[in-house]
Amino acid sequence: MKRCPECRRNYYDETLLYCLDDGTALLEGPGSGGHETAILSGDEFADNAKTRPLISSPGSSSGAASTAEVKSERSLPNKIALAAAAAVIVAGLVGLGFFISRSRTAPQSNPVSIKLEKLTSQGNTLAAAISPDGKYLVYNLDEGGAQSLWTKQIPTSSTVQIIPPAPNVEYASIRFSPEGNFVTFRKRDASSTQFSLYQMPILGGPQKKLATDVDSAVSYSPDGKMIAYIRGNAPEMGESGLLIANSDGSGERILAKKKRPETFPWWREMTVAWSPNGRSIAAVTGGSATGSGLMEIAAVDVENGSLQPISKQGWYEISQVEWMPDETGLLVLGAEKASDYYSQQISLMSYPSGATRRVTTDFNNYKAMNLTADGKNLAAVQSSRISNIWIVPSADASRAIQIKSGGTNQDGTDGLAWAPDGRIVFYSKASGADDLWIMNNDGSDVKQLTVDAGTNYDVKVTPDGKFIVFTSERAGQPNIWRMDMDGGNPKQLTFGSSEFGVTVTPDSKWLLFDSPAAGSPAIWKVSIDGGEPIHVIKRFTENSEISPDGKFIVCSFRENSVASWRFGIFDAETGELVEAFDLQAISGDVRWTPDGRSIAFDRKSQGVGNIWRRPVGGGSETQLTNFKNDQIFNFKWSPDGKALVVARGSMISDAVLIRDFR
Repeated sequence: MKRCPECRRNYYDETLLYCLDDGTALLEGPGSGGHETAILSGDEFADNAKTRPLISSPGSSSGAASTAEVKSERSLPNKIALAAAAAVIVAGLVGLGFFISRSRTAPQSNPVSIKLEKLTSQGNTLAAAISPDGKYLVYNLDEGGAQSLWTKQIPTSSTVQIIPPAPNVEYASIRFSPEGNFVTFRKRDASSTQFSLYQMPILGGPQKKLATDVDSAVSYSPDGKMIAYIRGNAPEMGESGLLIANSDGSGERILAKKKRPETFPWWREMTVAWSPNGRSIAAVTGGSATGSGLMEIAAVDVENGSLQPISKQGWYEISQVEWMPDETGLLVLGAEKASDYYSQQISLMSYPSGATRRVTTDFNNYKAMNLTADGKNLAAVQSSRISNIWIVPSADASRAIQIKSGGTNQDGTDGLAWAPDGRIVFYSKASGADDLWIMNNDGSDVKQLTVDAGTNYDVKVTPDGKFIVFTSERAGQPNIWRMDMDGGNPKQLTFGSSEFGVTVTPDSKWLLFDSPAAGSPAIWKVSIDGGEPIHVIKRFTENSEISPDGKFIVCSFRENSVASWRFGIFDAETGELVEAFDLQAISGDVRWTPDGRSIAFDRKSQGVGNIWRRPVGGGSETQLTNFKNDQIFNFKWSPDGKALVVARGSMISDAVLIRDFR
């Protein structure tokens, strides 16, 4: 890490020599001398001194090491201490300690001031769970691609590693048992596509396997004798089931099941929630990925498996639900709109009225939400994307130049395009809203294009340089719009309920986009001047990009409603499939290379993102860039194919404790 001695800004790209803000020569590291300062937070320490010198204690000898090595969080290894320092610095941008949530552009129903306290500070927390009594936190860390599990005693801040880091092993969906003695989690290794459910003591010990092929976190019945969870593609492909079993995993049975396009969404880390009275289980249903529309919440009767709707509104994404202990409402974690997918928030939905108000109202993303038994404390993982924009000549990472420092504004993450004149159009939250901006390719002359125009993202520039096309929700739902290169003369081109993922044909006359208008996700096209949309590919398809010669379309697809998603190349004229293929461990969408001979994609390995390519027609995959750090959020080639513009950076994520949210 490097630091500017003038403005004290930190840089994590070791190739930078000068501060991008004031031009001062950068110094190595965050500075030295004296003891580090530990920050003590939380009500337990309110009457005590807030800081004290941090003195590292000597490490224990290898002979004295035990399976569960207890140590203070303030004496973790140096690499974790450095990560913690970075996380503290970033936290200055996203809000640290106690704060009043910043308002978003979306209208809120009676937002409240909440108290938020950070429970971890390494910046690499993936999931977490708080014990029923609120005294313990179990969480997993990503340590350079190897995950580990830890238990923290919240009042004392002491920690114990209960599972050491191991490569190619993944943990998810951490939950405490009702009495607080055990923790359950899902686990899989690189050789398996399925998660299995395990249980172990909260301070370490043997892992007991409870069930296989589990696709959600478990929820315990009020008496702790049973568990509920989701299983996808079971008992048949295209089906999904809500299952219940004894708390030891025995006696498993299907309580309710759905068949596509209806579904219990299982392809992401979902949760179910057993009601406090024990008579029903709250579960998420629907989802645009199966063509069944927005997600909703239903109560599943424990006796007969019948479903009764609970929610009064649809959501683009619901990741988690959690009953309040007094059964007066449910906490809902998700995204009301497509544009909020990467900044999912927590809401409180009253029951049975269905009235919803926001608990968190910031630009961070939340996941892994769970409550203490008294419903007074809420734990979750709060994450933020730190994104900067780079120019990479000839895909050579050693020559990459950072042209824009976006910080927590998420520059380029949800929209990045190169205009024919060399300028860069990009998405940013710098205005406090989801807006589009333009700048020269050296980062100069930055101008805002959309102002007070709702939510805007997913941007492209027509090859003739006349228009910027994008997705906007200013009319109340995602539609395709266009505007002049200076942001003037905005025009709505589509008028459906959900249209996004726009791409432009090489002649600048047609726009391809995703829409479920035919009952399932599919690719449509519309004239650059608007008009009646035309169905292009009549399969389950999404996330398209047209080839440089305009003859082919690459996209995600599946053969039918029950098949798995793959990638396909289609004839742009007939809509017929030309080639189907699979790509492993990729992040984001695929792109054509400038010569049209390969498909490019982002692949992350050990926490670092790089761009790879696969030849059309098959062949060996080859790595194009060789970055040594950070993730890639978005990338596009220049019109002449000689350079890339890349949005890249890091994810900072930590467990937080939320109070006073009711």
